[in-house]
Amino acid sequence: VGRVPTSVWKNSVGLSKFPSIERDTPPVFLLTSSPSFQKEADDFLSGISFHYGSDASVVGGIASTVSSLTRARLFRYSSTADAPTTLSEGCVGVAMSGDIKCETQVAKGTKPVGGIYRIVAGNKSTIQAIVLDETATQEVVDADDEEEKEDDDDEDEEEIAEKKSKAAIMAAVYAKATIPKPVLAEANFVMKSLSDDDQASMRKAILIGLERSMSKTTPNELLRLAKGEGYRWRVYQVANASMKDGSVTLPPKEVTDIRPNTRVRFFVRDAAFGRKEIQALWTGYKKQKLEQTLLLSMDSRSSSVKNSDPCMAFVWSSLDRGDRFFGTPSYESKTISKFLPNLPAVGGFFANGVIGRINKDDNNSAQKENVAVHGSATTYALLSSASGRPIYYPKTKADDKASSLSEEESNNDNENNEAASTSSSSYPRDENGELILKRREIHSGRALTVSTVEW
Repeated sequence: VGRVPTSVWKNSVGLSKFPSIERDTPPVFLLTSSPSFQKEADDFLSGISFHYGSDASVVGGIASTVSSLTRARLFRYSSTADAPTTLSEGCVGVAMSGDIKCETQVAKGTKPVGGIYRIVAGNKSTIQAIVLDETATQEVVDADDEEEKEDDDDEDEEEIAEKKSKAAIMAAVYAKATIPKPVLAEANFVMKSLSDDDQASMRKAILIGLERSMSKTTPNELLRLAKGEGYRWRVYQVANASMKDGSVTLPPKEVTDIRPNTRVRFFVRDAAFGRKEIQALWTGYKKQKLEQTLLLSMDSRSSSVKNSDPCMAFVWSSLDRGDRFFGTPSYESKTISKFLPNLPAVGGFFANGVIGRINKDDNNSAQKENVAVHGSATTYALLSSASGRPIYYPKTKADDKASSLSEEESNNDNENNEAASTSSSSYPRDENGELILKRREIHSGRALTVSTVEW
């Protein structure tokens, strides 16, 4: 990336006809790649950010297969071809530009466990030794205690006693962590203090979070998301661990500059935390949209700019989530519909991995994460108009037309009823509303006839 001209790179990836970064709004890329493309995915995503700008929205997923013995099939449609092309490897996608805006979010379902540590020794993508950061850990403990006090009213004595016992165990673990240790040794100490489910999750994969650049200091992760402040930690799965010195290596293509004094923390995958995370994530999104609407209404210079509602949501979820993870079918799509009830459509699919960007911290573009492939996560993408114009929906248009026709028919019926009531009101009626019959004599020549006339 960056070693060849932009025109050469665009020709090699099939984007020669897509305009470059000289545009008012960032472009949007929806991608689907084959499992064999994962090795080249990082370079391809870096190329999009380099040649189309870091603001380009890139989302998608890795195609899944029935088994490891079968190969995925991708279908590529083109306006210049009569039939779609079938591919067994590579990446297909849709590139969009113009009056379109894409808002992306990534949920990983990773719960922080243990205290907060600082890196004592490490380089490149390897962490060799860590030590407990007592000040940062105490901040998190105090924040968790405040949150638990609010929930104590709904808990019985056994649950409260269990929490106190767990807190005492963690205090003992923290006391031993004040001495620098290898990462694997500290992970072993933390694992012994966890529940059986969390221990099983940590044995499957060691997850380590590196602290992102922070200007807001809300210690609780869920509370940060609910406030719209974004994630505090960027979580990685350990790619390699050394039993000789206890060091761990994070993915080399994603982590390239481990520095001493960087804060780190251990994580485990947890379904209950994952449900709370999604709720907090969308609560923060609604809060941000409300703040933007208020700012636009107060700013006279932006009176012509409108905050458009999303017209569609894409959801790419990894195969280990869904009903297996949450225990409820369609939990994520139902949550989106709950927070965005006027959203016309929600679509997506399960994938071997998802493509997306962890939301930026403190709305500072300088701290925006790179687009990456996430192994166990869900990527959300909301599409809307960049200029704030209303979106045309055929169904809504048809419903409005049917509603206007029914209103016209109703108005016509009311007019006819009013005319009928007006004309009928001149007829003589009794108290019960019956017509009053009058008799009169009609003389016709010599014959005399009597008839009844109804008014």
